[in-house]
Amino acid sequence: MSKNSKTLQVNTARQFAFLQRLSMAHERAARSFANLDEALICTEPIAGGWTIKDMLGHVVTWNDEFRKAIRATLRRDNVTEREVDWNEWNEMKIAEKRNWTFERIRNDLNRDYPEAVELITSLRPHEFRIFGVNDWAYSPPKEMTKVLHRQVESVETLIMYHWRHMNQHSRMIEKWREKKGL
Repeated sequence: MSKNSKTLQVNTARQFAFLQRLSMAHERAARSFANLDEALICTEPIAGGWTIKDMLGHVVTWNDEFRKAIRATLRRDNVTEREVDWNEWNEMKIAEKRNWTFERIRNDLNRDYPEAVELITSLRPHEFRIFGVNDWAYSPPKEMTKVLHRQVESVETLIMYHWRHMNQHSRMIEKWREKKGL
């Protein structure tokens, strides 16, 4: 676990395990772009036209969404039904951050981590098992891009999405680096 999470007050083994996984994913993401030239990070497409900078911005955007869903679930708010093309939504969110400097993206990534840690450490044991309805699914089938899809998720599952999604994109960057010999 990183230095930051070692000093936190952790009340349960579940919180400790989640913080470990989150810390490892955050550190993996940082290693995935370590020692790369900033121009390469910001301009070289690595998957679907996205750069490393785009992917990192995408991860933070979704982590923010996961935390919004967790807070709504804890408040017992129901989401409104909406029809969403998630590919378009992702591209729109990437475009919003496309002109950001890499330093700003890195700061956003560094903001994301303590916000997730704070949320995890603030949860009481029973809150991990609260379920809520979300109008998105983490991994919709490829053929399902425009869909009204309501997904029931637990707070615990929404927390796990933080590090799973970060690891997914870190793996993509690592594979790209291997292919390029970087």
